[in-house]
Amino acid sequence: MEFDAAGQEYRWMAIASGDSTMLRLCQPGQDPHAYMGARIVGGSYTQIMKYAKVSGTPEANARQCGKVVNLSSQYRVGFKKLQQIAEIDYSISMSIDEAQRIQRIYQTTYPGIPRYWMAQIQKAQSLGYVETIARRRVRIIGQWGSDKSWQMEGTAINYPVQGTGADQKYLALQHIRGYLNKIGAHFAFDLHDGLYFYVPIKKVKEAAHEIKDILDNLPYESVWNFKPPIPLPWDCKIGPSWGDLKSYNFEEE
Repeated sequence: MEFDAAGQEYRWMAIASGDSTMLRLCQPGQDPHAYMGARIVGGSYTQIMKYAKVSGTPEANARQCGKVVNLSSQYRVGFKKLQQIAEIDYSISMSIDEAQRIQRIYQTTYPGIPRYWMAQIQKAQSLGYVETIARRRVRIIGQWGSDKSWQMEGTAINYPVQGTGADQKYLALQHIRGYLNKIGAHFAFDLHDGLYFYVPIKKVKEAAHEIKDILDNLPYESVWNFKPPIPLPWDCKIGPSWGDLKSYNFEEE
């Protein structure tokens, strides 16, 4: 059984930046990648949402492009890097001019993101460190204004988001342990935003519901002194092997 923090880095960036559009797109029923795809192609958000899961359609392609841009551009990648990511990792053909145009669209769609970048860089320069929402810190070591400045700025921007995602996973493991022991399940490993478990066959249905309930309601407020302004849900997959995992549909029961 696998549980993934749904849209983890997008959601934590929405919280960290306070961007109103990002926060709105984290609400149930919204699709931030379809929204960005619509902005890129100049199409209808509703239309793209409707056909985004139909493989090979223009709407599905637009959403995929929106996903690439959302997941890459929030960490301030350059337009040349965006083009490389699109072409090499996702087989999306993109010219340099198109990459520049898309980056302008991204920053005008989410104006809170460039403000967040600047605020984090200034904080790192002032304090010498940045921290996650759970208050785990990393020192920024180096000389500002040197050839390492871009890398230092990148750490200042990325760590509060990606580090908070790691903290979320640690918090999840802490609070899931008792239930796993109760049903005879075992933690297998973690990978990025995913947690993987071995669950007894007879306990699969129960575990899917109970684990999701625990993870969807982690005690951020009591442990971190932080109340999330948006939902932070987890998705579930099950299967007889890691290569055969399929999404668990809670609505079909």
